[in-house]
Amino acid sequence: MRRVHSGPSADARGMSSTTRSGSVAAIAIAAILAVLVLLPSAASARTLQFGAWTPGDPYNGTLDGASALEAATGRHVDIVNWYQSWGGGDWVSAVQQHALAAVSGTSRTPMLTWEPWAPGGGAEQPAYRLSRIAAGEYDLYITTWALAMKLHGGPVYLRPMHEFNGDWYPWSGAANGNTPADFVAAWKRIVDTFRRVGASNVRFVWSPNNIDVPASNDMERYYPGASYVDVLAVDGYNWGTGTPEWGGWQSFSEVFDAAYDRLRALGPQPIWFAEVGSAGDGDKAAWVRDMFARAAQMDRLEALVWFNENKERDWRAAPTPEIAAAFAPGATPAATATATTAKPRLALTITRRPRAGRTAVVRWRASNATSVVRWHAYLNGRRVKTTSPKAAPVARKHIARPGRYRWRVIGRDSRGRMVVSALRSFRVSR
Repeated sequence: MRRVHSGPSADARGMSSTTRSGSVAAIAIAAILAVLVLLPSAASARTLQFGAWTPGDPYNGTLDGASALEAATGRHVDIVNWYQSWGGGDWVSAVQQHALAAVSGTSRTPMLTWEPWAPGGGAEQPAYRLSRIAAGEYDLYITTWALAMKLHGGPVYLRPMHEFNGDWYPWSGAANGNTPADFVAAWKRIVDTFRRVGASNVRFVWSPNNIDVPASNDMERYYPGASYVDVLAVDGYNWGTGTPEWGGWQSFSEVFDAAYDRLRALGPQPIWFAEVGSAGDGDKAAWVRDMFARAAQMDRLEALVWFNENKERDWRAAPTPEIAAAFAPGATPAATATATTAKPRLALTITRRPRAGRTAVVRWRASNATSVVRWHAYLNGRRVKTTSPKAAPVARKHIARPGRYRWRVIGRDSRGRMVVSALRSFRVSR
């Protein structure tokens, strides 16, 4: 991400000279103060970028889908996302310079999701095991990509191995004989290869799923460090009432707030929501207006990228004029999403870090969560306690074996909707 350097540092260097007169120093100080006064205004002018995956773009060398989306919604598409796999034929496994040119030629930002698998082959694909990537078996292929990206020259945001903290892809640490450590090693191998050939125009997007599947598959275990990640991202969807097994109908905050807070804690990089979508079996237009209102309050969030496809659900941004209008800049936010609404917060404290054979204890403290009527505490995905807000905010569980554990506490309202949640991981020794 491009960094903007302001003038105060140059003025400060000038003031360090003892040969300057008092009047010159006073002028320099006044200039610095003037710049500092302007800084809050500049920060508040942050513009949230909007992107999309639109089927067909940009494989055919055009951006017809993005243009149609812009025409329908009135919102400019700044980022174009698309998917290419390592297997499946040259048309998808090799760098497509015409596709990159189609995006860059319209002054949009390319974000290419790079998938080491044979599409449709399921999560168990030993040929694409992470340990093989980390050991160098794919170095030639990766180098070919790095050189082609370098040849392109323009900025490219490369998103390898997304949603790794799930269990549905062969690069997940919970599938295909992998571990999170294998993922970190493979990721570093890829990044180091691009750096070795001088492909400095490539920015790397680290993109987990918003929910760990299984619950013990923490996204934090896959983080390779700030020096190997340019953008922290996350994917999340409101699956709607038709798929209760995937959370049912959830607000934008229910989908993204907890994951956003976890990303903030990982590193200082910009944050993108790299795949966003909502089913249409509720008030999707209100959901979208709420999305933009909530996103505007997230100071580290720089981009939303919509998944504009009728796939598992109808994720499209403009299936009806009413929904399309909700994407327009300046659309009136939903009544429940105003800038003055205090955001619910939940903090967890682990009061005892036990050894095996002892009891783990978690306490929680909530603010702006008056609508919560039930608290649910889980340990590694298993419910430990259900309690009311009037009871003591504490849960306990005997730990039999050493290992990595995670508390999760969720507050739900009278309709069973999640109001707030928080996660806290810890280790148990022998």
